[in-house]
Amino acid sequence: MEDAKVNELLTTVKLDKGIKDNSLDVQLSNFIKQASDMVCLYVGQDELPTQLEVVVIRITEAHYVQSLNDADGAKTYSEEGASWSFQDNELNPFIPLLERYLANQNTGSKGGVWTW
Repeated sequence: MEDAKVNELLTTVKLDKGIKDNSLDVQLSNFIKQASDMVCLYVGQDELPTQLEVVVIRITEAHYVQSLNDADGAKTYSEEGASWSFQDNELNPFIPLLERYLANQNTGSKGGVWTW
């Protein structure tokens, strides 16, 4: 993944999570690259398709929350009345989107609007 694309996605993740400084940039960039590799492998692409950037952002944000709570490898985490659940496979919540992307590639459909 190109550094420019990593930086673009990093900016989005930091904005979404309210991160104002650069202290986590290396860690978050690593999460972005890992998530991108997983998505690209799943859809059989060498480069991350623009339509799937949101999946990489969401996986990165989920992984950030998990690592922030020192819960790497845990399925659930609770603290002071708040609890989080984590996926065994970070792609699982996004499989329908990834499958839809693949279906669109196979049929040539780029989505559409249905009306009566």
